[in-house]
Amino acid sequence: MSIVLNSDDMPVVERVDAIHEAICAGVLPVEIRWDRPADQIDLWCRLATAGPLNFNSARSSDNSLWRTARQARSDHEPMVFVAVQGRGSSRITQGDRQTVLRPGDVTIYETTRTYSITNRGATELHYFQVPRSALALPPRTLGQVLGTRIGSDNNPLAAVVAPFLASLGRGNILDKPRAAELMVTPALELIRALVAAHVEDDDLAREPLDQSLALRVQRHIAEHLGSRDLSAETIAAAHHVSVRQLFKVLASADIRLSDTIRRQRLEACRRELRDDRRQHLAIATISARWGFADPSHFSRVFRAEYGMTPLEWRTGTG
Repeated sequence: MSIVLNSDDMPVVERVDAIHEAICAGVLPVEIRWDRPADQIDLWCRLATAGPLNFNSARSSDNSLWRTARQARSDHEPMVFVAVQGRGSSRITQGDRQTVLRPGDVTIYETTRTYSITNRGATELHYFQVPRSALALPPRTLGQVLGTRIGSDNNPLAAVVAPFLASLGRGNILDKPRAAELMVTPALELIRALVAAHVEDDDLAREPLDQSLALRVQRHIAEHLGSRDLSAETIAAAHHVSVRQLFKVLASADIRLSDTIRRQRLEACRRELRDDRRQHLAIATISARWGFADPSHFSRVFRAEYGMTPLEWRTGTG
């Protein structure tokens, strides 16, 4: 579900502080300045979360916001912002790079460095806030695109990616949990592809997809542990690589696919067996939820892994 902030719903005397508190709590701590009296401030902002993505879409009158050095140094998970200009014009600065965005343009910046955004006149901006670990881009690849303008005139994928991301802000998909969940992987893949197409070095352009595959596969496994169809074939198909390439990449990362799936499934079962909220469920029901179709097989592999049966673990008698 999403949360909507509307300046019209806020008392004029509280408007500036209320907007600042909501943005800091729902997005990220920043400073905001409005170049007009509080009664003339116009803001409509929607905040939503889908998996690892935080998304906000904002239509506003002119303003400036910036992230201070102290805020950038604060203890937080490093995030990457992907901003898409929907309407009007905005100037975004990070480090020694400054770019002016017009409708359809994209830029990328990160939270561990100071940045500033200046919106002149009525603007619409759509932001994706992605954990740097989930985006899984090599640092030197990401560094090449931070603070640059990405548009249809300098990146062949911008004409595809920008409308897709903007449509998420203008539609209602983020209010539908299942649909929002299904959107996460395509959105991340499109952002990676956009970055890969923007760097100039051909070898470097292949790095985001090649080097992040092992990380993306592990995330895919964690998100699909309960599926009995989880296999090398389905994982390879989901990431548009051959099974042979999948095993090659995982081997280079010292990951054994079957062991990883089995171990994560067992750990999920182990947690649920001790969960007070799951005590009414049969052991076979819990194991089936996490992909173990055969209760006898589950019991054997559980005992081999933990040295006790599932029942002994559940009752604390092992």
